[in-house]
Amino acid sequence: MKLPLLSGKQILSALERMGFIEVHRRGSHVKMLHPDGRKIVFPYHPEVDRYTLKGALRDAEVDLDEFLTNLK
Repeated sequence: MKLPLLSGKQILSALERMGFIEVHRRGSHVKMLHPDGRKIVFPYHPEVDRYTLKGALRDAEVDLDEFLTNLK
């Protein structure tokens, strides 16, 4: 499934809806933590590369369908 082009703000909002909490932001990268211990780091840019996002979601064991459902 092809991911849509998303901004860092859209990604941040979707992950917050999934229970992730922002714990650190330095430069243009955001680090978020889930209560179950999963971590994700992604660039907070106006447009995030699809492959970068897909890799970050895979590393954090985030279900792609669940992520897409939480996009608004």
